[in-house]
Amino acid sequence: MTRVTTLGCCPNCGRAITRDYLLIEYESDGCPAKFAECPDCRDVVHPSAE
Repeated sequence: MTRVTTLGCCPNCGRAITRDYLLIEYESDGCPAKFAECPDCRDVVHPSAE
């Protein structure tokens, strides 16, 4: 059974973004951050917490 992990929601359109759309994870000032592509609006965004 495959478990789908959600990174958060697109801040532009509100669509849930799964790990399949993750582009990069990094640290900024000691805090983890990530960029992902939204599957709906196709923008590259910082997924926001749900």
